[in-house]
Amino acid sequence: MKFISKQKGFTLIELLVVIAIIGILASIVMVTFPSAKKKAMDSRVKSAVSQARTVMIYYWGNTNSYLNFSTTNVEMTSLAKEVHNNAYQKADLQIFATSGTCCMSARLNEKDGATYYCADGSGMAGVVSSPCRTASGTCGAIIDN
Repeated sequence: MKFISKQKGFTLIELLVVIAIIGILASIVMVTFPSAKKKAMDSRVKSAVSQARTVMIYYWGNTNSYLNFSTTNVEMTSLAKEVHNNAYQKADLQIFATSGTCCMSARLNEKDGATYYCADGSGMAGVVSSPCRTASGTCGAIIDN
């Protein structure tokens, strides 16, 4: 009489290979997660600044001046809070306003605060290397939209 032995289950080598593969995949995810979080926070900052620009243009249409436009305006408080919560190191939305020009900028996370998202009254908006130009009330050279 012949006995045929049927093994059930996995060998130790097979289990170790599977654990190693799962470990490699987990390490890849852990490396890419922080940059994805920074990009998501920057998207929220860009969206809030873009909405704030709409409020800024609306303000100009009603008052024919940017002089008293600030983050304390009723329409701006929630947008300023959104920028504060998501900007690099919780930086506040910066607004420079005169009677004829207005510019706002916020620090972005992706390059550890080295870039800003800027929008001004002339219609320019995008990623810049420095905050608003206070002398002209405009954004600097756009690096990226």
